[in-house]
Amino acid sequence: MHYDEPQDRYRGGRGFRDRRPSGPSGLLIRNLPLDARQEDLRIPFERFGPVKDVYLPKNYYTGEPRGFGFVKFRNPEDAAEAKQQMNHKVIGGREIRIVFAEENRKTPQEMRKNTRVSLFVFSSPIGA
Repeated sequence: MHYDEPQDRYRGGRGFRDRRPSGPSGLLIRNLPLDARQEDLRIPFERFGPVKDVYLPKNYYTGEPRGFGFVKFRNPEDAAEAKQQMNHKVIGGREIRIVFAEENRKTPQEMRKNTRVSLFVFSSPIGA
């Protein structure tokens, strides 16, 4: 039997029709412990299907973890199953919350711009 892509072999193979994206394939994992590592997400999430990427954002200026991460699957169906099964599970002593990620991974320049803007607090004088 000939397979076009490695994910075709996963879970007994999928036909061409089944490989078309049918929804988001990225998950936003909230409430992660600050010492979480990529393996802490990759290992439990890989049981639902091939994982393309695991990303744990850090503050651009301080390098401190931000307490959330992203898991990107090759197949949207795997992401949906992982979200359903893993939401409210405990990782590193904390109950995680999962939603579908709405955007793709940001570049370092985008993160730097977003972080810098969030550092400034503007106020107006009383009575102005």
